[in-house]
Amino acid sequence: MILYEYPKKTTLKDGTELTLRPLRKEDQQALHEYFLRMPPEDRMGLKDDVTDLEVIEHWIYDLDYDVVLPVLALDDGRIVANATIHFNQIGWTKHQGEIRITSDPDYRQKGLAARLIQELVEIAAYFGLEQLTAEIAPTSVEARTIFRKLGFNEIASLQGFVKDFEKNQADLTIMVMYI
Repeated sequence: MILYEYPKKTTLKDGTELTLRPLRKEDQQALHEYFLRMPPEDRMGLKDDVTDLEVIEHWIYDLDYDVVLPVLALDDGRIVANATIHFNQIGWTKHQGEIRITSDPDYRQKGLAARLIQELVEIAAYFGLEQLTAEIAPTSVEARTIFRKLGFNEIASLQGFVKDFEKNQADLTIMVMYI
C-alpha cells in the first residue's frame, strides 16, 4: 500500500517545509478550522458546506481510503491544504478518479498545488487508474494553468453550469489526464 510512504516532507519555492500525509480521524477539528479560514469565494466552489461541523464529522466518521483518499499539507502541524482523490468502486468509471484541491491563500503561488496534484497522480497510477478528472471553477485561471502544465487537458466546458454569490451564471471547465 502506498500509504507506508507517509508522512513525506516537501519544500515550497519560498523554502517553506511542509509535511504531507493522509487525513486521520483525529484531524477533525483542525480540518474544520482550516475550512473556516478559507475565503467565502473559495468555499463557494466546493461540493459541501465545509463550514458545517457535521459535514466534517461525516467525512471523518466515514473515512475510507478506498473511496476517498485525502492528503493534507501541514505547516508545523497546521493544515494549509487538502487534496483528495475520489475513486469509483464499480461500474464503467472504475478506471477513473476525480481530484479536488484547496489551499490556504497564504500558501499559493509557491508550488504547493502542483506538488499535491503530482502526489495524487502518483497515487492514481499506483492504484491502476487510467484517467483523472478535475472540475475547475470559472474564475480560477491559476488552477487551469497549473493543471494544464501537469498534463491535464480541457475536455468540456459546461455553459452556465454554476452560479456565483450574486447568482451570475458561469461555465465549469472539466479537465482530464490520461495516465
